[in-house]
Amino acid sequence: MQEPIVEFELTKEFRDRFQEALDNRDAAFIQETLSGVKAADITALLYEFNSEESKYVMDLLPLDLQAEIVSDLDPETRKNYLKVYQPAEISVFLNQLASDDTTDILHELPVKIREEVLSGLDAELKTQVTDLLRYEENVAGGLMDKGLIKARVHWSVVQCVDEIRKQAENVSRFYAVYVVDDQDKLLGRVALQDLIITDARTIVGDICERDIISVETFLEDGEVAEIMKKYDLESVPVVNVQGQLVGRITIDD
Repeated sequence: MQEPIVEFELTKEFRDRFQEALDNRDAAFIQETLSGVKAADITALLYEFNSEESKYVMDLLPLDLQAEIVSDLDPETRKNYLKVYQPAEISVFLNQLASDDTTDILHELPVKIREEVLSGLDAELKTQVTDLLRYEENVAGGLMDKGLIKARVHWSVVQCVDEIRKQAENVSRFYAVYVVDDQDKLLGRVALQDLIITDARTIVGDICERDIISVETFLEDGEVAEIMKKYDLESVPVVNVQGQLVGRITIDD
């Protein structure tokens, strides 16, 4: 059962009481106090303490919450904060993040540490991140997330739905299914609603929208933002120079 969301207010009194709990290593108070508190609120709280104290708090939290908090930190703070972690520890919570967020954090690490952290990532994530690290951070290839849902143009709707169930385990949010040929060249997209209402035997290529907007890996971030704003896009597929689908960029990216 999901914990109820707790309203949180960072007052001087609370900050002082929390500092006392940290000084006394009062794990029970810290865990009880932060139970149900949003990641963004915990992030704001941790800015009040040094890296060692923050790590003590983080080690008491669920792993997925730790990962979300680290992702929320501003880059300069995060760079200093991660100095108190061993590479293997960093790998553990990066395995909870999407490939684009993981890549952003790896870019901030010294090269030696980056290599050690990379070696500790899950196999699929490691492959995705290694590919993303080839791109500059300010272009579409560096912004994109490798996690997406795609279907072959010759599949039936029922094959597509089966594949969605498999692929969705590794994709946090998706708005449509991208349609590709056998060489992964992007051909179009299918809205989830269309898949639901269409006969299961229908071929995906017959119902996909062919006229779609995509961006190439080398396009600069400002240009990507302008395209998404102009066409009011929640997400946009990213293709390489051969037109092959290699990732997607969502509005929060």
